[in-house]
Amino acid sequence: MSDRVSQFLGGDLLESYLMGTTSPIESQEVEYYIDKYPEVQKVYKELQENLENYAISYAVQTPKELRTKVLKQTETTRRRVVPLLSIAACTIAVVFGVVAFLIYKQNQVLLEDRQFTSNLLENLNNDIVSNREMLQSVEEQFMILNNTATQKYILTGNSVGRKLEAVAYVNQLEKKSYVHVASLPELPDEQVYQMWAQVDGKLVPLDILKLTKDNLVEIPYEERMASLNVTIEPKGGSKEATISKEVATINFNKENELQDQQ
Repeated sequence: MSDRVSQFLGGDLLESYLMGTTSPIESQEVEYYIDKYPEVQKVYKELQENLENYAISYAVQTPKELRTKVLKQTETTRRRVVPLLSIAACTIAVVFGVVAFLIYKQNQVLLEDRQFTSNLLENLNNDIVSNREMLQSVEEQFMILNNTATQKYILTGNSVGRKLEAVAYVNQLEKKSYVHVASLPELPDEQVYQMWAQVDGKLVPLDILKLTKDNLVEIPYEERMASLNVTIEPKGGSKEATISKEVATINFNKENELQDQQ
């Protein structure tokens, strides 16, 4: 055995290490000697065995009553803790469920509000477009009706359509034609008044003649239109005129033109 090992074993570092009272540096030194020198390792094991035997010889057995009481108390505490934990977990789950439901409902309200606002804006845009188109149409009608090139003809009913009164406006330059209905006798639900344009000796079907909000109706313009005729036809109109039920006609010539409205 070397002097260095003898000097180490002569000290109390090994015993202090077993008792756990050495500093980190001292513990490293003891562990180095145990790993490096077998004689130190042998002494260390002997000291461990002596310490264990000493602890066993002076150990006091725990009374059975104390052990039973501790186990009973532990079981009672565990039973109390488990229901409390379960109640707390259920409460937290309910709270989270309520909060999640409220957030969901709030999101639904926001989505509905957004959809309502979007629909409202879309309707407003459609109204703006519709009003703009209607205004343009009214301006166009006003310009056509007051144009010096527009010819105006009065259309009155015959004995069958005695109360029929209308004014036709024809502008050959703009290729536009309108009819302003002043009075229109009522017909059975299964009949309508239909307009016809005489072109090259043939009657070409136009629109159904009816009262409107402003009583002004645009009709399809026909080139070489010589006259405007009105007949009584079945509901929905006909492709060929029923001449026997003609109630009004106006020839487009200088004699029938309303000169005072030029």
